[in-house]
Amino acid sequence: MSQTEMRQTNESKILKLALSNKQIAVAVLGQALLDEGGIGAQSITIFYTSKGEAEHLWKIANSLGYANAFRKKKHRNHQHYGFSIEASKRKELYDQIGPLPNPVKDKVFRHLASRRTGKNVRARGETRTLILQSLATEPKTVLQLMLELNTNASTMRRHLKELHRHELVKIVGKDKGAFQKSLRTAHLWQAT
Repeated sequence: MSQTEMRQTNESKILKLALSNKQIAVAVLGQALLDEGGIGAQSITIFYTSKGEAEHLWKIANSLGYANAFRKKKHRNHQHYGFSIEASKRKELYDQIGPLPNPVKDKVFRHLASRRTGKNVRARGETRTLILQSLATEPKTVLQLMLELNTNASTMRRHLKELHRHELVKIVGKDKGAFQKSLRTAHLWQAT
């Protein structure tokens, strides 16, 4: 038997076990999140360079009702294949696999899992006031502010952009140890 045939046989066994037992399915998905997952400021994703491996995992996540549509995205000079976890299922998934061994990933996952799909009720201008108060003491990233003020990343970026336009905040560097090292989440913001 060739290595490819052995791998397909093993994958088929894993898939069969996962599809027949919810606990195994959750364990497989949880390990994939730890190994290849992206627990970011706005979403939880799993992407692979191998389309077959990504489809295999998507079938497991989809059987649980956790997976959004399977998709591909361009990554540098090649394609990645995968999916994101449905926002409405994050808490259920976290309750089954949490806490995560990485404390930063765990904190972000818990935050995403606790977010309600709907508007956060604050008085007009209150979030911007809280941002300015927070940034008056020390520079922070979008992710740090998001967690501290219980918002989502897109809301936080929108507020920072508006505060920056009015010259009330500025970028003072980049957090070298940031959880996600993308430009949008690793910039350090400070009140002016």
